[in-house]
Amino acid sequence: MDQFTRDTARDARTRKHIRNTARRLARRGGVPGMDAEDIEQDLFLDLWRRREGFDPERASFATFADRIIAHRVATLTSPTARLRAERRQVCIDEPLESGAGQTLADVLADPMAPGELDHGLALDLRRFVAGLTPALQRCCEILLAPNLRAATVQAGVHHSSIYENARRLRRQAEAAGLREYVGPPRHLPRHAGRCLA
Repeated sequence: MDQFTRDTARDARTRKHIRNTARRLARRGGVPGMDAEDIEQDLFLDLWRRREGFDPERASFATFADRIIAHRVATLTSPTARLRAERRQVCIDEPLESGAGQTLADVLADPMAPGELDHGLALDLRRFVAGLTPALQRCCEILLAPNLRAATVQAGVHHSSIYENARRLRRQAEAAGLREYVGPPRHLPRHAGRCLA
């Protein structure tokens, strides 16, 4: 191991070759998800792991390192079947090979589709709003408006009464059990951004 470390440290050519190879691969995008530093570390680590295979009687260390680096680059850049499938571009509106006239858009789940929690919230909210007084139902409508001031003026209600009714709505919603749908408030710890020594 000492021999390997000394040879690598001494061989500026090998270090330069690793650095240049890593930069070239990163520029080309040859290894998705890895930048030049990651590739450089991977190449050096692979060379270090294979150090036991170095035989000074068969070749120089530079030749040994070149072969190891070339093999590792080939391994890193050759896509597996899974990666090839991921990288292959498919038009979302073309019929699928395996589907009976289905397109990719038909098969993929809609990320905006409401989930089970959304359905439960909608049902509970409908029940909650239906049980409110007409004044509080009107307050809900005003609170949903994009411009609260304009909505209160249009409804002929003072904005302070809307805020008061909003507090009343919040208390009633918590009493009705709707708080479980709302996540806890985000609080930053007092020491956020400071080093604790």
